[in-house]
Amino acid sequence: MSHITKVKTRLKDEDVLKFVLEKTGFKLNRRGSTSRINGTGRDVTVEFTAAGDGQVIGFRRSKADDDYFEILADWNVGKKKREEILNRIYQAYSSEKVIRSARLKGYSVITNRTNMNGQVEIVLRKVA
Repeated sequence: MSHITKVKTRLKDEDVLKFVLEKTGFKLNRRGSTSRINGTGRDVTVEFTAAGDGQVIGFRRSKADDDYFEILADWNVGKKKREEILNRIYQAYSSEKVIRSARLKGYSVITNRTNMNGQVEIVLRKVA
């Protein structure tokens, strides 16, 4: 039996979200409207889907939470794998938002790497 779980997020920037999904190995389906989420046997209304790690994840805007994205999926990969996938998306999204914001304020990226503990290290320099 399948069960779609909705995850509320603080992800708002669609361009950044789509960029990091592709960067982290997901294949985007930009069709929008209705899509089938893994094994549900029914259509779910989403704006776009991303396929990867054996999952099809749907994304749609939340009407209740100030236009943030909701993630919809039938998480058949287990809780640990689900958290790993979500954390990878959140970390890449946060990193990309920082870099884009810094560039808009005149900074250049000197270093952008993930250390051995899985933490992102970004070194910026102000360009005069």
